[in-house]
Amino acid sequence: MMNKHFKILFGLIFLLSLLNCQVNNVLIPTRNSTDIRKFNWKEGNDAMKLEITGENMQPNFFKNEDSLQRDFLIKSYYFKTESGRKINGWLLKSKTEKPKVSVFALHGNSGNLKSQYQHFTELTKYGFQIFLFDYPGFGYSEGKSTRENAVEDSFSVFEYFKNLEEIKNTSKIIYGQSIGGNFSIPVAAQNQDDIEGLVIEGTFTNFKDIAKRKVPLLGNLVIKDNYDNRSNLKNFKKPILIVHSKEDKTIPIEMGKQLYENANEPKEFFEIDQPHITGISYYGKEISEKIYKMIQ
Repeated sequence: MMNKHFKILFGLIFLLSLLNCQVNNVLIPTRNSTDIRKFNWKEGNDAMKLEITGENMQPNFFKNEDSLQRDFLIKSYYFKTESGRKINGWLLKSKTEKPKVSVFALHGNSGNLKSQYQHFTELTKYGFQIFLFDYPGFGYSEGKSTRENAVEDSFSVFEYFKNLEEIKNTSKIIYGQSIGGNFSIPVAAQNQDDIEGLVIEGTFTNFKDIAKRKVPLLGNLVIKDNYDNRSNLKNFKKPILIVHSKEDKTIPIEMGKQLYENANEPKEFFEIDQPHITGISYYGKEISEKIYKMIQ
């Protein structure tokens, strides 16, 4: 009998440890070796290529062997944070328009700058310049991909962002998508004097709530939450825009509505269609207009 109870207890401990690993390590990095600086892929019938050059990891895109011509520029930065980790960031800005607003962008859970930057490029058409970066363990950013490291470096990179010469004399907002939206809330709450507002898209309330959705019953027991974002939202007094798609199959729109309920005025909820965190691609003009209205 004792042996049977021991096996059951051991099984429960093993299951909880497995679940703990599953729900606490939610970052899915795509890591690049600094020795690998050329990438090739297909987009329809077009042969695409990315070459990374120099100490700052400058990206150069090609389409069918010709330099890819676009309406915006990308400037890469490779810098050390307070943690001692080197982080890679990209600044996207229009070739022709002087930026009116600078966006500190926190991207989603998977991929890295090589793919995630595309979620923000549409904003460059409407007077925005966008600074986004890879979390530790993503792309060329150093370190282990944990939520603790990601949040720690989100604070450090914001300090770097706001002191860049290109950024200093512009209005600033924070824009977080998906898990980046979760990280953006504490960063915004603790840097309210430096920003005009916050935008979060396709974001969940907190890690415990998403764990309950992914692993019913037990997920909430084993998750370690970095921040209570309900409290952070209540402490955030600047304007906030919450964007969420009713077609979002990754983060249900109900979670976006819960965030809205916990936020202070002035606030706006923008319900859209289309897949998870593709709002800027499909609603760039509308989102831009709402941001300008929000920060004026």
